[in-house]
Amino acid sequence: MNSSLNAFATRLLTGVALGAVAVSGAAAQSDEIVVTATKRPQTLQEVPIAVSVVGAETIQKAQINDLIDLQTVVPSLRVTQLQNSSQTNFTIRGFGNGANNPGIESSVGVFIDGVYRSRSAAAILDLPTLERVEVLRGPQSTLFGKNVSAGAISITTKLPTFDWSGNVEASYGNYDQMLFKGTLSGPISDNVAFRVSGSANKRDGYYTNIVDGTDQNERNRWALRGQLLWEASDALTFRVIGDYNKLDENCCGAVTILNGPATQVIAAPPPFGLGEEISDGTDPFSRNVAVDTETNNKLTGKGVSLQADWELGDGFAQLTSITAYREQSDTANTDVDFSGADLAQNPQDRKYETFTQEIRLSSVGDNRFDWMVGAFYFNEDVFLQRDVIFGAQERANIDLLLQASGSSILEFEGASQVAYALTTDPMTAVFPTLGPIQPVPFGASFTPGTGVFGTYNMDNESYSFFGQADFEITDRLTISGGISYIDDSKSATGISNLTDYVSLFDVTAGGQSFVAATVLGGMIPGAFGGPVAFDPADPAAFITPALTWAFVDPVGFATAQQTALGTAAVAPNPLAAFGSIQFFAPQTNFPDPSNPFDNGKLDSNDVTWTARLAYDVTDNFNAYFTYATGYKAGAFNLSSDSRPPVDASGLGRVASPEDVRLFELGFKANFDGGYVNIALFDQKIEGFQSNVFNGIGFDLANAGEQTSRGFEIESLYSPWNPLSLTFALTYLDPEYKSFTMAGCTPFDTVNCSMGERFRDLSGTRVPGVHEVSLSTSATYNFDVNDNWGGYARVEYLYESDVALIENIPSSITREVNVLNASIGFETQDGFEVMVWGRNLTDDEYFLQGFPTVAQTGSVSGYTNAPRTYGVTVRKSF
Repeated sequence: MNSSLNAFATRLLTGVALGAVAVSGAAAQSDEIVVTATKRPQTLQEVPIAVSVVGAETIQKAQINDLIDLQTVVPSLRVTQLQNSSQTNFTIRGFGNGANNPGIESSVGVFIDGVYRSRSAAAILDLPTLERVEVLRGPQSTLFGKNVSAGAISITTKLPTFDWSGNVEASYGNYDQMLFKGTLSGPISDNVAFRVSGSANKRDGYYTNIVDGTDQNERNRWALRGQLLWEASDALTFRVIGDYNKLDENCCGAVTILNGPATQVIAAPPPFGLGEEISDGTDPFSRNVAVDTETNNKLTGKGVSLQADWELGDGFAQLTSITAYREQSDTANTDVDFSGADLAQNPQDRKYETFTQEIRLSSVGDNRFDWMVGAFYFNEDVFLQRDVIFGAQERANIDLLLQASGSSILEFEGASQVAYALTTDPMTAVFPTLGPIQPVPFGASFTPGTGVFGTYNMDNESYSFFGQADFEITDRLTISGGISYIDDSKSATGISNLTDYVSLFDVTAGGQSFVAATVLGGMIPGAFGGPVAFDPADPAAFITPALTWAFVDPVGFATAQQTALGTAAVAPNPLAAFGSIQFFAPQTNFPDPSNPFDNGKLDSNDVTWTARLAYDVTDNFNAYFTYATGYKAGAFNLSSDSRPPVDASGLGRVASPEDVRLFELGFKANFDGGYVNIALFDQKIEGFQSNVFNGIGFDLANAGEQTSRGFEIESLYSPWNPLSLTFALTYLDPEYKSFTMAGCTPFDTVNCSMGERFRDLSGTRVPGVHEVSLSTSATYNFDVNDNWGGYARVEYLYESDVALIENIPSSITREVNVLNASIGFETQDGFEVMVWGRNLTDDEYFLQGFPTVAQTGSVSGYTNAPRTYGVTVRKSF
């Protein structure tokens, strides 16, 4: 390690911030920005990895309060908060998933002070007292283990200091936002120091519920964090960190983008509809939503970690151990019909207990041969209670929908009783065409309080061994190689209790045929004459000695009479017509002893590796070439959408692991007053885990092969000392090379015929991934007098127009043009006042869209935050 890097590493360890996007010419050199992307300190210029770094100074002056705000300065990163605060999705270079199901982990790993945060909700609360945030692009599995197949976000917080220091700040903004932050650090003894930090963030919602006038999408969260640093000797240090955070918010509203016929029935006046409020699809950015029940999200996270660093052999090597234990629990209740009608709600209760242990041994000093070896262990228990419960108006809503086809829910109930009476074994109620059935009492379908009630558990154990070496072949040419063995085992259980009668029938099994029968009794539950004979030549039909049935009661359809046909007959399956109102398919609990492919276990392992050449063309210009592989563990679909697998692929219940391959060519140039870094890449994921909402539930499937080719440019230039300019550009060309199991949608009438569940999207562009993303900023520092100084900052984010997602009309798109700015004044003794604004032009765009739940033809979505502005007062000492 050279002397310059030693100096800056020392400054890091004493908590002095190094802004990655610096605000003065003196700090504009990339060889002054220290990163730990390779788990050893290197400058941004010399590290041969595509990495973006955001420092504490930029985070303060850009009013970046959480990782959602961070994406405005890192164009390759996208962070989207969806149904609630624990459903936040991270993507890098267009790759990423894992937001909507506890059994599906993210493709982007988040690490805070070296501790892996396995769940996105554990990473989105207000950022603690920061040193820097590094965004590593491309697979990082060799050094960071599983679930970093798209990249990693590494957050480093400030260490305790042995001199008294601290700061307090308060912000007030529109929507009645009140934000408080503070930190205090100092010595306990000559070799023990502490730091305590806290924050509270409260804000009114920017959505309005037109049913009762309340706000949605509010902020109400707080966090505490404490640290102890013990320098036991010159060679041995310990760092203990404990944190606790809570969130209690009314989140997250979804607006209507397109109102189809089913949604219009909700709004139509009686007797043509329910006469309830719906969101106006003609003006989604009015941010008016309609919900009839409180949509709350409560989350508690807490954890403790211990890091030990021991220098061995008088500077020969350093041994590092990071041990951590975390707990997270969150509850949420969502009005899933997104209307003022009492149709259905979705309460969820999730709990996670996570233990991690990393140990690594690495060389230190300025060596021709640098090396690192290590191991990582991960153990997590996941619990999920997920219910969907029908409300008081669901039955009336279903009947209104069926009236359009001249049918009635009473017909379904009657048909179910006919089918039950015709079972081959009435004692077990197994009908070869329809599967296990039972008669539905009249009036029992879609009753309030019925639905699906699911309890799911998953145990996940994983370990990896890794090593990496860098060898300087010459003073300018370095060859690097790394390898990792990763083993991941999951065992899961799922128990789904269906109390909704309609969901008990497999209405599509055995085709579209149903038996004709003779009704001898007056009431439908009565006895039926003659045995039912099965014709093996036609498994979809049943031959009876007689006649057909028909409902004749004009009031209740509760009686039947026989109509003589004289010959045996086969009639269409009347239950098949009711597939459109079956929200949940018949459930199969797992593990299922009768199905060898449904044993509730998912075991996988992989060897990932990295090879890299780095060449210093001059002292200020270098190039590198990287070939790397990555791995993401397999996933379970922990929900009532989960289907029993029919073969070894596990399709429907599980998704196989993702395998990643990356070619990357990079150039880094450092010049007086700035730098330019360029990366060209070709990245491929085989078996990408797609989890797309189909209007009723989520379809989990491996996407075959997805590629992303493109380039990235990041630069900083300070033409003179007070002015600093940044520019970052990402170009992406993502494509589904092979995706034959994409979920069907009613909006795709070309590739999806009636009743089909999957379609082929091979050869199409991946939606939701912008072709061009651009971020630029300018910061100007100035002096007011001998005591007062100031700065002005403006930043702009552009993302080109793109279709949101593959299961809604491609005409629904997103284009981003966001302008942020701030101006501040600060004194020599640490007092600062800043006026800031985000999205100053009030740009409007959709974060994501989805088929409205159980309302065919309708589309809902989540909008971005409107213009926000405020003032911040800060005192540092």
